[in-house]
Amino acid sequence: MVKVAFIHNRFPSGGAERVTIDIAKYLSQCDGYEVYVYASRVAEELLPEQAAETFVLRQLPLQAVPAKRAQQVEKYVVADGIDILVQVGKALAGIEGIKARTGVRTIVACHGEPFWQRYAIVYRRQRGFVRRVMWHLFNKRRYADGGLAMRKAVERTRREYESSDAYTVLCQPYKAEVAAGLGISPEENHIYAIENPEYPVADVNYDKENIVLFCGRFENWSKRIDRLLRIWGKVQRQMADWRLVLVGDGEDFEKMKSMAEELSLERASFEGHKKSVAEYYRRASIVALTSETEGWGLALTEGQAQGCIGVAFGCTSGVKEVLSPSGECGFIVPAFDEEEYAQQLLRIAAMSEEERLQIRKRAVEYRAQYSPEKIAEKWRVLFDGLVGKK
Repeated sequence: MVKVAFIHNRFPSGGAERVTIDIAKYLSQCDGYEVYVYASRVAEELLPEQAAETFVLRQLPLQAVPAKRAQQVEKYVVADGIDILVQVGKALAGIEGIKARTGVRTIVACHGEPFWQRYAIVYRRQRGFVRRVMWHLFNKRRYADGGLAMRKAVERTRREYESSDAYTVLCQPYKAEVAAGLGISPEENHIYAIENPEYPVADVNYDKENIVLFCGRFENWSKRIDRLLRIWGKVQRQMADWRLVLVGDGEDFEKMKSMAEELSLERASFEGHKKSVAEYYRRASIVALTSETEGWGLALTEGQAQGCIGVAFGCTSGVKEVLSPSGECGFIVPAFDEEEYAQQLLRIAAMSEEERLQIRKRAVEYRAQYSPEKIAEKWRVLFDGLVGKK
């Protein structure tokens, strides 16, 4: 029996957690595998049906107390007899010691773009009154050109790579980017490209409403919803029979609502958090992302599976992989050209129904290549290799 444990903070909450659930479902049907999830904050109401039959869920201390968190993980690893520990998003504090004492094999699963930490480093230095003052007095000059933040991000990634037996990224171009950034061999390394899965939709609705949909966290430093609101302000009069619908919640929800009022946006609705967003994708014509950084863009892939036309800034290789070739099953806009983004929305709105239908159908066909079974099988092959299982 091979026992695999995934470490999360909130569970479930977003795309990374959905991937863990997909892998657990697949492995539960394979002989010789048992899956565990170690998480700090568990949303019981969001757990999938038959979760207890798919994986074993265990509680962890909060990330704010890393030493206790690491101690508890080690206790679980020993008690549960874990063979492989998957650290989702970032490495656990003290993982080297845990490996040395238990012999567990470890994976760091990067669900963002390579060196995504550079954005978080800058953002966190501006949170709170004292940090904002220090930012304007001192740190803004240090981080102005982005070089310092990138160097810190590279070193964090290097530590995670060197402490792990496998480091996973979301597409082949990311593998090359990490290898180049760390200065390691592009051929001989333990970086593995495993895409995010997407469930095929049995009854895709191609009879869409004139809706531009945003679906995601209201976390403006990464999702940059402010850009989408400004873009909508540019096109709302010319797209008079269209609506902008924003689904999700987060720390910047009220701030974005206030911004929409300040911009006098018309036909823009803020729906808040929804347990299921399938019906929004089913009705929407366009799924729009204006993010600063996106690892893979699950809103885009979920939309494609539902026959939506994806539009996003080409901010990362992951976004380009999802929407390429531009114009075939979605549209890539040069980052971060808000005027060109607005023009692209207008071009889609001006298309004939037949033109839009062809793009929708190609998106559905393209997304079918990334079924949960195909992606979970890549994870199983990786796990088998780590434990020497034939």
